[in-house]
Amino acid sequence: MKESSAYKEWKAVWDSGLDAEVRRCTWSFLILVVIALVVHLLFPQLRERAVSQIITLMTGKELTTASGHISFLALFVNNVQACALIMLYGLLPYIRLTAIPLGLNTALIGVLAANSVARGELLMFLTGILPHGIFELPALVLAFAMSLFVCGQVSRRCKKDQSALSTLNCIALISRFLFLVLVPLLFIAALIEAWVTPALLLLFQ
Repeated sequence: MKESSAYKEWKAVWDSGLDAEVRRCTWSFLILVVIALVVHLLFPQLRERAVSQIITLMTGKELTTASGHISFLALFVNNVQACALIMLYGLLPYIRLTAIPLGLNTALIGVLAANSVARGELLMFLTGILPHGIFELPALVLAFAMSLFVCGQVSRRCKKDQSALSTLNCIALISRFLFLVLVPLLFIAALIEAWVTPALLLLFQ
């Protein structure tokens, strides 16, 4: 059976560096979450301030409906926009701005995990994050990896490396990756977070 042109294209992208970026981002994500968890467990006052800031941040995003329930559409659109922006950061050569959202997201998860451990609510935390996180977190890591891959390609182009993808090709790659890979993952994640996760959390009340 002949391989499709689309498969060949994605395989070429994967083999030319995207696979390494995925591994690097996965390990960085896990390590930074653990560091944030440990730090905020050791320093309760820092944890309390961070939790307060996270609550203020999430409230300002307006991800709930008038009845107080999580809005599937608002959540889905917010996550798609976030992943798109993360990947667009990669179009800036040499400057790996992706490190900023990577650090912020891992810090957020680490803080919330530390707060749950301190309050003896780790099981509730895992119930609240794992069902949709199975889809959302890989999408986030893939967005980070694609951003770094694109940054490397654009940087090489600036150095007159003709074997690297052009900026226009990188934009096209980002667009296809967003709609073919990330949007389906984020759609499923938003469905679960909006309707399944709240039902599961009711078990703890």
